[in-house]
Amino acid sequence: MLAGLEDIEEIVDGGKKGGIDDLEEGELKAFIEKLGVQKIVKEITAQEAVAEEHMEEETNHSLEEKKVKKSKKKDTIQVGKEKVKTKTVEKKEGSIFPLKNKGKHVYEFSERSMLLLKPGGKWYDHDYTKEFAAKPQNEEDVGRYKTLAEKLYEHEVNLYKNKKELQKGANTRWMKTVVSAGTLADRMAAMTVLIQDAPVHTLHFVENLINLLRKKGSKRQNLMALDTFKDLVLSDLLPDSRKLHTFAQHEFDKLEEISSGNKDARDRRLILWFFEERLKQLVSEFVKVLDMLTHDNLIATKAKALNVVSELLCNKPEEEKTLLSLLVNKLGDPQYRVATKASYLLEMLLNKHPNMKVVVCLEVERLLYRPNISEKAQYYGICFLNQIMFSHEESDLANQLITVYFSFFRACIKKKEIDSKILRALLTGVNRAYPFADLVNEEVKKQLDTLFKILHAVNFNTSVQILMLLFQVMDSQQTVSHRYYAALYRKLLDPGLAQGSKQTMFLNLLYKSLKADVALKRVKAFVKRLLQVTCCQKPTFICGALYLISEIIKLKPGLRVLLEENGVCT
Repeated sequence: MLAGLEDIEEIVDGGKKGGIDDLEEGELKAFIEKLGVQKIVKEITAQEAVAEEHMEEETNHSLEEKKVKKSKKKDTIQVGKEKVKTKTVEKKEGSIFPLKNKGKHVYEFSERSMLLLKPGGKWYDHDYTKEFAAKPQNEEDVGRYKTLAEKLYEHEVNLYKNKKELQKGANTRWMKTVVSAGTLADRMAAMTVLIQDAPVHTLHFVENLINLLRKKGSKRQNLMALDTFKDLVLSDLLPDSRKLHTFAQHEFDKLEEISSGNKDARDRRLILWFFEERLKQLVSEFVKVLDMLTHDNLIATKAKALNVVSELLCNKPEEEKTLLSLLVNKLGDPQYRVATKASYLLEMLLNKHPNMKVVVCLEVERLLYRPNISEKAQYYGICFLNQIMFSHEESDLANQLITVYFSFFRACIKKKEIDSKILRALLTGVNRAYPFADLVNEEVKKQLDTLFKILHAVNFNTSVQILMLLFQVMDSQQTVSHRYYAALYRKLLDPGLAQGSKQTMFLNLLYKSLKADVALKRVKAFVKRLLQVTCCQKPTFICGALYLISEIIKLKPGLRVLLEENGVCT
């Protein structure tokens, strides 16, 4: 209205100038200035500016005081009736508490009144536990998130404890009483039930079981705790198809992104990841206790511990390298019952997991070449290896084992132990692995002269194994030599034939050798010599020899002339 005072052409009273008296120029403006309106507006504006400046100063002063308090004082969080102290966190510009809409990391801890993870079910079935980082993460981010995760986990556990304490009922009261003051069996049963119900919230009971395992003075308590922990590990604590992850093996660079800005989803992940790492540490401690129990003075305790090791190896991948080393190491135990049990358990492991052959054989090989290893341990190791069954797809493994066998074979010859148990075990291993191996002919050829030399200096059983190896090598190259047949022919008159335990193997070798021989005269000589030998043998050997001769005659009809000459048949 004031802006239009200068407009002299303003229409008044519907366009009729004479309707009212016209105001003179400047008359209305002078009237308003006389009222003092402009002065009042300026005073109000000035007062508002002063008030706003004063409020800003108070706000800045308050923020500075809070910064000083935070840098000098630790945060204290009230959880139930307990106080959880957290570490002092220095605030740096742009590093802590960034804006969520920028997609950066957020490290604030928020106290909750409700559990983030509900009890029940398998903890490793949760989708969050399947997230895994293929590349290394930023150490600073991992450290800060781990600090936050520890606070969240402690808060979650305390909430669960408070919730349990407030629960009423006979079952709850019984559990509390039994865990603290019940008999040993009842305590074990109660802890098992509590852990199965909420493993994430009851990790302290797992620690209690390990402490009971370590406690000295009561073998019964140790063994009960061992069984309880093993059952929990196999049924509830460890996943079947993967190893446990450490806290750092997760995608912290994408944590806020995969959580979609949901703070509860992020905190659940952190709690589960922190729990998983802590569980991994406890399982590692359990394996160390197992190792201690395998060195116990009592054979029963050793055997029990080895059974647990075997069950874990067969069913769970966690700590398999350490467990395998522990089991293989017991092949060298001073007590033969423990060593043979370890060998048997390794065989059962390979029966259930044939793909572990290479890993197991390499571990046994490391044992064999270990400094200061006893001969007894080497013998048990070689006996285990020579029982392994091969397929034609495992030629590399067969080659490797034959190399190991011949290295020990040379050592035996050097020490002049040509008729020892370990030499027989080596020959058994070579005979079993040779049909599945390749590229080892040169290695065997180097030992042929040595084998022929010791053939007549060893007992009958060992000589049969040497002859079997010689035949395999020569037959594979279709070069069965006269030297071999001469040695085999001479062995028919060996005095040890009547008492030897390898008579079946010898007859089998004799059949294969005669079948492969192209010289009919030599085959006739063998048949005659064999018939002569049967006159001094047991009925079982005589029957086997006669059956052998009948099969050879079928293959080589020219031998019938021997029977015709003696009037046996026409």
